[in-house]
Amino acid sequence: MRPEFPRGIRNFNPGNIRHAKGVRWQGMADAQGDSEFVQFTAPRWGIRAIARILITYQDKRLAPDGSRIDTVREIIERWAPPSENNTNAYTASVARALGIGPDVGLDVYDFDVMRTLVLAIIRHENGPGPLPGGQWYGESIIAEGLTLAGIERGAKHGAKQADTDWRPA
Repeated sequence: MRPEFPRGIRNFNPGNIRHAKGVRWQGMADAQGDSEFVQFTAPRWGIRAIARILITYQDKRLAPDGSRIDTVREIIERWAPPSENNTNAYTASVARALGIGPDVGLDVYDFDVMRTLVLAIIRHENGPGPLPGGQWYGESIIAEGLTLAGIERGAKHGAKQADTDWRPA
């Protein structure tokens, strides 16, 4: 990896996820040469980690008002706190990428929503990449990372599969 690439790209951690005491990520490199940010073995694992964090936000964390985290503003305020980031600019950038207002509810289990969120976070964290649309990774790597996180195109979150086709032998 070329040293002029952003740190998140060099670390295969395009979301710039920080080390947290006791947290071991799937796909995390054995040797962690960056004391601040997690290093992964391949981009798909860093993308998976972004998606898993966003799922955790929606399912298990609460926004400051006590509601679940389900808007761009709430996600970005948690992801990139104002003490370290220009959260308003970050929020506006991600909302613009999604084509929605910053306070509109969204579902991170929706493949297209998650894909757009992840791409917008990667771009904001690392700047524009060398691929078309300013991206750092091609569609197959993004889709692979999302699949590893349990987000697949066409799969519906919470939808129960009918068991009417099952018959005992």
